[in-house]
Amino acid sequence: MSRRIIEPSEAKSVVWRQVKPGGGSGLAVVPGQAPPAEVAELKQRIAELERLRQTEVAQARQAALEQGTRQAREQAAAEVKTSADRLAQTLADLANFKRKLRAEAEMELLNLSLAIARRILYRELSTDSEAMHGVVHAALQKIQKREILKVRAFPAGVDAIRAALQRMGIGSIEVVGDPSLRTGDLLIDTATGELDASIDTQLQEIQRGFADRIGAR
Repeated sequence: MSRRIIEPSEAKSVVWRQVKPGGGSGLAVVPGQAPPAEVAELKQRIAELERLRQTEVAQARQAALEQGTRQAREQAAAEVKTSADRLAQTLADLANFKRKLRAEAEMELLNLSLAIARRILYRELSTDSEAMHGVVHAALQKIQKREILKVRAFPAGVDAIRAALQRMGIGSIEVVGDPSLRTGDLLIDTATGELDASIDTQLQEIQRGFADRIGAR
């Protein structure tokens, strides 16, 4: 029995016929090939899935865009608030520094003015004994004249102080020179204690008064 190998080009499709019950013959169906209705339905389903995928992708992109925009706004708002807080703190620091600088400048000016006044007063005392009149007058404004028991002063200023008291109508008050006192020193003994009316003491009181005003601003 001889055999021959068929070449692929010679092979033909075998068509199987579907036999209906009762011996009748039907249409031929090629194996591996779906009916046209099923193909159309499958294509329609694929198209629907593709549209659904595109819709989901678009929705995901929109949601991501909205979330990114919201986060960007929140971050920008936080950065703006941080910058505003820093600016407010910087302005407050500048205002405090300005007040501090002004207070320091005023204190320096006050100290300079008092230093000049002190030099002028001591120079006046060394050249004009009448300069003690203003010192005595300022000191007696703080107390009642009837409370004065005795006045102690630097020896070189005793005569000027006596003359000043006489001008004020209280020349009967005892004035003694104290060698331990320096030029410009003036101590007043009263019934309630001792009052230091020296030039340095009065200038220090003036300085404290101005310093309190400067610090209260």
